[in-house]
Amino acid sequence: MYFLAMLELDGYLLAPPRPQFALPFDTYDTWCVLLPATGSFDYQVGDAHGIAKFGDVVVCPPGGILHRRMRSRTSFFHARFTTELEPPTGRTRVRDLDRLRGNLTLLENATTAIATHVVTDLVLMLSRTSPPKDPLVDSALTYLNEQYVSPDVSLTELAAILGISPSQLSRRFRAVRGTTPVAYLRDLRLQKARELLAETDQTLQVIAEHTGYRSAFYLSRVFSTQTGQSPSEYRRTSRV
Repeated sequence: MYFLAMLELDGYLLAPPRPQFALPFDTYDTWCVLLPATGSFDYQVGDAHGIAKFGDVVVCPPGGILHRRMRSRTSFFHARFTTELEPPTGRTRVRDLDRLRGNLTLLENATTAIATHVVTDLVLMLSRTSPPKDPLVDSALTYLNEQYVSPDVSLTELAAILGISPSQLSRRFRAVRGTTPVAYLRDLRLQKARELLAETDQTLQVIAEHTGYRSAFYLSRVFSTQTGQSPSEYRRTSRV
């Protein structure tokens, strides 16, 4: 009984594949989790952002804003809950994928009690797989978040500032964030570009200058490769 008492479920949804979320972002009074069963989606929770695929769980704390956008047709599980536990916010990679698959199967014809059990188990898995703390990685994140607008930012420069080799920095960064500094910087710049495309009428050249790209052409090429849409297509669909 104590296992179930750790968490009170407010609502949940196991959604079949669909082309896009109903809302690009939402704010919740409770904790919430969002994870893809198939497909993938872009997400942002506070300063944490990136791509979630099967095995990744995105957690948004009470009062936080969860931004999300599908990269392809995606089925997903979403739940809102209150808990005395402290799940890690942002994206966490689940180690036991078979256990995750089993939990998703249980949800297909679940009662509220079973769904509560599944979400509690999921939160416990996240708490046990929380990334290690590394002050050097925290310093790297601060630098990237502050300097991403400069096109001159590089892995070599950042490693030199922190006093370690580029390979050591990449290894330690991946251990904590699940991605490399280069990929983190790219995703950060693209997230900022998406925001400017959706919320302003700035030209692509101006957006490139504000997001660390030397030209509109280069931004367009990276954007299309990573999102599957051109910047103009993204701007048009994000305003529908």
